[in-house]
Amino acid sequence: MTEPHSDVEEVQGRAPTAAERYYLEQGYKEPVASIARIEEVAKFLVGATATTSGLFAAAHKLALGDATAQGLIWLLPFLAWSAGILCQLLVIFPWRYRAGRAEPASWRRAFLRARVVKYGFLLAGGLCFIAGLLLATWPLYRW
Repeated sequence: MTEPHSDVEEVQGRAPTAAERYYLEQGYKEPVASIARIEEVAKFLVGATATTSGLFAAAHKLALGDATAQGLIWLLPFLAWSAGILCQLLVIFPWRYRAGRAEPASWRRAFLRARVVKYGFLLAGGLCFIAGLLLATWPLYRW
């Protein structure tokens, strides 16, 4: 007999081994646990992005002295970091996903959909962080 929320067909005739039971259990737990790990990485990246942008602003101010920054190139890293923080905050805040009240299969789909969406925002936030780093160093290497 198969469970309604399982993609694994149960084989009649023998009991599952301990290893098979372990991997089946991990298959159920992993989508939920991975969402928490994605959110933890997003929290770390928010702190790293905020710290990096603050250090860059302080270093830039010290380098310029009383002069003001000229051009849009000095604003671009902050725009990239701001977009990154926005994406990372979207990972942290809870989202609403439709799921049936007594339908475990829809709960599983909702968790999988949440994991994909949160991972997408995490990836976008990480790429914006890296883009901000590259944009911050770009004026130093122009010739």
